Amino acid sequence: MKTTNVPDNYEDYRGSGVYADLLLDLTFKKAFNPDTQNKVCLIELLNALLEGEIDEPIEDVQSRDKEHNEGSNENRTTIFDLHCVDTKKRKFIIEVQIAPQENIVNRAIYYASQTVVSQGERGRGYSYSLDPVITVMFMEFSVFDEQDKYLRKAMLREKDGARISQTLNFVFVELPKFRKKLEELETDLDKCLYALCHIKELRKMPSKYTGSSFELLFRTAELAKFSKEEQKMIDAAQKAKWDAYAIQSYREKESARLQEESVRLQEESARLQEKDVRLQKEKSRLQEENTRMQEEAARIQEENARVQAEKSCLQEENARIQAEKSRLQEENTRVQAEKSRLQEEKRHVAKLLKASGVPLDEIAARIHLSKEELKTL
Repeated sequence: MKTTNVPDNYEDYRGSGVYADLLLDLTFKKAFNPDTQNKVCLIELLNALLEGEIDEPIEDVQSRDKEHNEGSNENRTTIFDLHCVDTKKRKFIIEVQIAPQENIVNRAIYYASQTVVSQGERGRGYSYSLDPVITVMFMEFSVFDEQDKYLRKAMLREKDGARISQTLNFVFVELPKFRKKLEELETDLDKCLYALCHIKELRKMPSKYTGSSFELLFRTAELAKFSKEEQKMIDAAQKAKWDAYAIQSYREKESARLQEESVRLQEESARLQEKDVRLQKEKSRLQEENTRMQEEAARIQEENARVQAEKSCLQEENARIQAEKSRLQEENTRVQAEKSRLQEEKRHVAKLLKASGVPLDEIAARIHLSKEELKTL
């Protein structure tokens, strides 16, 4: 629940100093007293508020609890009310709630229900014949979510809207949501609500009120007509009301600040969580990268060992080849030496055969030497 249009200082809150605030206990009960000529204001207001909700308009009202309907000398800033009954025995509770109160709707239901229960009669012949109880509550703060709907009416109905009972009726007026300007006022209800909200700011009665029942509101609220004692009571009540507004305004601002701080902390927490998740992902990525690098290093080491082994194998193979080459060279040298020896041996045999007179053709055939070679012996 939020109050609206809280003045910046007490002097602004007091208004022009010509009219008293109607939303104070003393002035409200004087302005709408069902036991004085001001009852016409109350009747006009109730008929305007309950239009379409009651079968017959209100013609006259009188107090149900006269003592309770007189102004209080207490500087109250919560609920004060009027109790009256009309010629149709309909019972009315008119309340003004200045400071926000938890479960305000339930409170209205609770007290209206007590008025219903009080109608019970002892004895066997009671037939539950109940007079309607109508509760009208003016609130200087917002209760419901809709921002433009300042007037709500309720009674026991079916889902399709058909009325089941008139025993309990409720009217809720959220005054901060009534934003009509003076030139926009059309109905009696507009005029009364405007006066409730703005009379303390005005220096004279607007011409729109001339000839209407609500002229009485301005005459009743003239500060100059109040006694010094009443003015002191009004001033004390105004200060108490301002204190209540100031406290509520501070609470709302503090609540808003705490909500903003809570949102900021939640956002910061979410940001830190996101950062933590990001760091965890980065840590996992680095761990994976480190594992991959370790695996790559192991693979390189294995590859290097394989290359070294291959190199050693090649070196061994090269050494084997070199050794085989040396062996072959030695074998070739030996073969060449053997070949030279055999050739010399052939030549020696050939010389002996030639010296023995063996013909050259026969020598050549026997030791496989050509005639040209034999001729050189």
